[in-house]
Amino acid sequence: MTKLEHYHAKAAESLAATEASTDSRERAHHHRAHAIWRRLIAGVAEAEERAALAPARASKSPIATKR
Repeated sequence: MTKLEHYHAKAAESLAATEASTDSRERAHHHRAHAIWRRLIAGVAEAEERAALAPARASKSPIATKR
């Protein structure tokens, strides 16, 4: 299971717990947890997108040698 899949599973669990909650305090707790998981998902997706678009920097950087 990748990190992104794990985050999606946790977000789904938090959303289900939010909808199943009867107490407003518990519902607010699960809603905040769901929001955190969604932000983590967005961050991972953004990082993967940047990595896919950016060329490999290591191959273009010159190797410093000592003389």
